Amino acid sequence: MHDQYLDKLADDIMSLIEDEKPSEQNIGTRGTALINDFIHKPGVQESLAQLDVAKKVRLWGNKGSGMQILWHGADTPKKGSPHDHGQSWALYFQVTGVTEMTTYDRTVGEPGQPGEAILEKIDERDVTPGKAMFFGPQVIRSTQHSSPPARWIRVTGTDLDFAERLRFSIERREAVIEKRN
Repeated sequence: MHDQYLDKLADDIMSLIEDEKPSEQNIGTRGTALINDFIHKPGVQESLAQLDVAKKVRLWGNKGSGMQILWHGADTPKKGSPHDHGQSWALYFQVTGVTEMTTYDRTVGEPGQPGEAILEKIDERDVTPGKAMFFGPQVIRSTQHSSPPARWIRVTGTDLDFAERLRFSIERREAVIEKRN
């Protein structure tokens, strides 16, 4: 991977939020443009294609803290359950294939809290190559990859492996805390 390109991408994304909170405008719009520029740098797409996506790949960031730039993939059909990223924001940028993204409103239960949870779908859209979706803290979403393969870059405000967040069960009408480490 071209570290100088990744370092520049990270620096440029972080500069978007030096003086303002992460938002659709700064991370969602300008961050998407920065990632689009990044993937079109010489050799980047070829390098990304060589990475094993059996698990997410940390392209940039320190384990346990701070902004993360991750590489994900789906080679078989996958459907994720609704979840949030706790207090972190996230930008999903599609490189190849399609991610079917659904967002939800929690109509029963306290935002950010485990317990009873009834969700209502509020948006469904396909994220296609060169496009992205921004999510602020506690926004509930699910991903699906019905027609793999698919590859995407996910940028998060912190290392989600160490963040308290919620996973939702529509069938059981509940939210549970998910924290991997």
